[in-house]
Amino acid sequence: MKTLKSTLTFLFAITILSITVISCSKASVADEDALYDIKEGIDRTKIWVPTNG
Repeated sequence: MKTLKSTLTFLFAITILSITVISCSKASVADEDALYDIKEGIDRTKIWVPTNG
């Protein structure tokens, strides 16, 4: 019984550790992609606003 309890405690600790490590890793490669680096602002002359809104 003591061996079973210690085994389950060990497996629980490994499970919590693996969930923590996976959740703290980068979400995807898109975080480092240059397409998402916007360095210029929004050109306000190209924005079209409807007359009733």
